[in-house]
Amino acid sequence: MHVSKSTDCRVGFRIDAWDLERLAGLLGGDELVTGVAVEMGDGSSYQLKDVGELKGVDNAPARPIQAITIESAPQTFMFREDNPPRLALVTVRDGTSDTVRYHVSGPLRAVDSLTRELDEWVTSLRPWYGSLAAMDRAGFFLWSTAIVGAISALVLGFSLSVAGSIDVFVGPTPGPYTWLPTAGGLFAMAGISVILNLRRHRLLPVAQFRIGQGAEDSDRLDRRRTRLLRAGLGAVVLTLGASIFGVFLA
Repeated sequence: MHVSKSTDCRVGFRIDAWDLERLAGLLGGDELVTGVAVEMGDGSSYQLKDVGELKGVDNAPARPIQAITIESAPQTFMFREDNPPRLALVTVRDGTSDTVRYHVSGPLRAVDSLTRELDEWVTSLRPWYGSLAAMDRAGFFLWSTAIVGAISALVLGFSLSVAGSIDVFVGPTPGPYTWLPTAGGLFAMAGISVILNLRRHRLLPVAQFRIGQGAEDSDRLDRRRTRLLRAGLGAVVLTLGASIFGVFLA
């Protein structure tokens, strides 16, 4: 039985030449890959013979890779029962809609097997922030607000607990300045949340093509994310410490 199956999904991904070579292998290798199309950010495009030629694509910031499509089709002499023919088209794209698309057609068993392998391949491309990168603006804003709110509740609850313990041993503590350090830390975390929302597509890009200059840009972005993450964790630690200090100071 001949069937066709298409999958469209929006996921964050990081992809390099090795990932594309793995994809070509899943599609049958150089013998079956019939074309590799590359779309650039300036509207130009390349038609390559195989994924090995991608190493020659510059992928500069002013002219980045926008999409890569790999197509495979069986050769006529390979139409055998033990090697059933199948057609496949896989696209990975940077954009606001679906970022991964693939279409497979052929015998049912061959289609089911290849789509499972493609699903696993797509999963292997997802970075730790992939779900956040794929969120729309409203969803990401709600997520970041919920995180800051949860941390704020934790800090305030911790501060009240410490203040209550001090009240038991040394009597009531005056409170005009008790919450100033805590408030400062919470404002710092809120500021980080705002920065993430405003620069999310720069800090958490939905698509990264680690090819050519894109590999260096991706490494540079990794270091920037690491610094921001450390700043966020530092703000949490400082806020907790400031809360305790504020209670004792008051």
